[in-house]
Amino acid sequence: MPSAIASRLNLATIGEGFLMAVLLVAPVGRAESFDKPLQKTVLDLGRSQYLMPRDDRHVTVTCWYYGHFMVKEQNDPGEKGAGLIALAAVQPGRLPECLKGLQRGEKQFLEWNEEDKKFEDWSGYFAGVKDDLVFLERPDGDENSGMPFTAFESDTKTKFFEDSVMLRARGETMLDFLRAPGNQIMLRYLRVASAGCSIPKSGESCWSKLQQQTGLTHSPMPTCSDYVGKEAGVAPSVVAYPVEVSLYPKPSLRVLGGPVRCYPQE
Repeated sequence: MPSAIASRLNLATIGEGFLMAVLLVAPVGRAESFDKPLQKTVLDLGRSQYLMPRDDRHVTVTCWYYGHFMVKEQNDPGEKGAGLIALAAVQPGRLPECLKGLQRGEKQFLEWNEEDKKFEDWSGYFAGVKDDLVFLERPDGDENSGMPFTAFESDTKTKFFEDSVMLRARGETMLDFLRAPGNQIMLRYLRVASAGCSIPKSGESCWSKLQQQTGLTHSPMPTCSDYVGKEAGVAPSVVAYPVEVSLYPKPSLRVLGGPVRCYPQE
């Protein structure tokens, strides 16, 4: 897959140990990743015109086929974000053809621009599918070293759930899905948050703001790392902490434990 979310990397030791303990006691199935497509087709459109002369990467159209729909992404490596992310219904015995551009019967993923009062093309990349939810991510991480992601319903306009997951080494992220009784699906990940203040500088007053914002009301103030040079005790603190989201019928988030990392905002 083209996205960072599609990649899998083990959590840092402390985070992994905590989450594994949770998995052992929770009445849910084993952790799963995104659904595997039934078929994948890649169309090569030739070398990107926006790259340096020695960079031979090509523009591609990639189509992932699932039980009820196909997701298509047109991606130019010389530009930030996919040029097109669209969805087409899969009819029994008939697969949509994987073609360049938006085709008849395909619906492009859109997002509402409140300032201009209109829908605009989604800016980012395809991440994966879980059941009938399509996960997309932004083209860049945020200032909290997190990757914003959104789960869309298959109408390509309705945002079912959105948040930001902690970026790991080399830009990977990790989203785990678990099956629970009653056809429930749980989503687990390391969420990131910042209150715009520095824990090393302001101590409990800053931590109190983060507790109110995150729901970490019973967690002790963390020790923050990676504060060096001019950032020492000045840059706003970011905390990464494990959460679980029950996706159906409506997303409901709960905190699983205290921060596994505290670090300065970029």
